[in-house]
Amino acid sequence: MQQQMQQITRWMPLVVFVVAGLLIGVGVGYLMWSPGASNYAVVSTSKEATRTVRVDDITVTYPSVAFAKAGTDSSLTITLTNMKPYPVFVTVSLALVRNSGIDTATISALTTDSYTVTLTSYGTGSDLISFKPTSTGYVFFDLMVNGDLAGSIALYVVPS
Repeated sequence: MQQQMQQITRWMPLVVFVVAGLLIGVGVGYLMWSPGASNYAVVSTSKEATRTVRVDDITVTYPSVAFAKAGTDSSLTITLTNMKPYPVFVTVSLALVRNSGIDTATISALTTDSYTVTLTSYGTGSDLISFKPTSTGYVFFDLMVNGDLAGSIALYVVPS
């Protein structure tokens, strides 16, 4: 009996350490992924990361993730830079990949009009796409430059 008690007390600090770690991990996880995280005030404090890719001799800078509030005017900016010593004609378009709850007016505002521009030698141009979402959800787009895939954009619309 005394030997069993010694074995139990020998492992007790490890058991206490593991249980405390689990409780702290669950608590931090709940705070990070709580329902309040869907509030725009919380989500909007994160940085909207931009990516820069090169398609042939065109450099494309775009947001890989964008956030918008339902019912307010929003926009996406795509910047193009010509790396050639002569002018080029560039066409930029967004192709719908997946939609989960975003209204059709927002989808059509983002996908129907392709942006076409002639960039001067080593010139830069920007495409500002304005939209006003009315419903919450998320949507994924493929960014196409001159028919080639440049990357994808995830748009999250949160409640106002």
